[in-house]
Amino acid sequence: MSFAHEAKLEVLESPIKNECCKQAFLSAVIHSCGELIKSGKEIYIELKTDLDKVFEIVNDCLQTLYGKNAEMFIDEDKNINKATRYIIKLPKDCTKRILFDCGIAKFNIEDEFSLISGLDEHIIENECCAKTYIKGVFATASTSNIVLEEKKSNKRYFSGYHWEFVFNREDYADDFSNLLFSFGITNKKNQRKNLFILYIKEAEKVSDLFAIVGAFKSLLKLQNEMTVREVRNNINRQNNCINANITKTVNASIKQIKAINIINERLGFDKLPQNLRELCLVRLANPEESLDNLTKLLSTTITKSGINHQFNRLIKIAKNYDDNLED
Repeated sequence: MSFAHEAKLEVLESPIKNECCKQAFLSAVIHSCGELIKSGKEIYIELKTDLDKVFEIVNDCLQTLYGKNAEMFIDEDKNINKATRYIIKLPKDCTKRILFDCGIAKFNIEDEFSLISGLDEHIIENECCAKTYIKGVFATASTSNIVLEEKKSNKRYFSGYHWEFVFNREDYADDFSNLLFSFGITNKKNQRKNLFILYIKEAEKVSDLFAIVGAFKSLLKLQNEMTVREVRNNINRQNNCINANITKTVNASIKQIKAINIINERLGFDKLPQNLRELCLVRLANPEESLDNLTKLLSTTITKSGINHQFNRLIKIAKNYDDNLED
């Protein structure tokens, strides 16, 4: 089971208590995964989802608000991600009332209706309803590529912190985007063919989203994952820095030893001042030591900067005998 699937199931575990919130949830799932179907003179609503738990919550909302029950069937179309999907059919005899109450359609005196563009603000005017609305959309129209750290064949797989919502209508996507922004959830919009995508890429904002919809177990898992990755990244950065310093030390030592050998062959150590002669001998005896460690091996007190200056003098002397010595 994917992390996104677990998070959505967790969201559906907590009961919805208030009638206004049940109306908001019902509106959200109809907008997110619903389809209005005409059969002759009849119209009815079908919801399509890969979470059978949605049926339980929708049914509870219908029983409270309308004293009715929905029906659920398995979608026979197996071409969608090869996963079991469910069709939830809402009661036909109260379809128009549901559409009106959920802010999805408006009716004239002749009982003709037209669909409302976007999200009806009256459905989310209370904070509790707004959060429940986000919860409904989260469970039925969101997806993610987040993979918690796992080992497969001793190889670590990394994923980012991308969470997205997928909609068929741009006006509705814009309204839901504004709803997320009202809770401080920064998001961006993109279009893929005929679909409109709202996506969240910051781990902190995904965490805030989990807090709003009540996915607290998933939130703790995500924050633990963030901590593990941060610690590992810091260790990697430190190791990279250490390795870079080692490489720098080795390359410098190779160049210094090359210069020392040139001087010994062409000039001889006895022609050098005492301090440079000693430095040459110490370096040849300790080719892998850093400049800091070399300061401790010399007979006189000298700083790292002082040793570096002396090596530059030796390299300059060696270049007089070999122009191929790099600077």
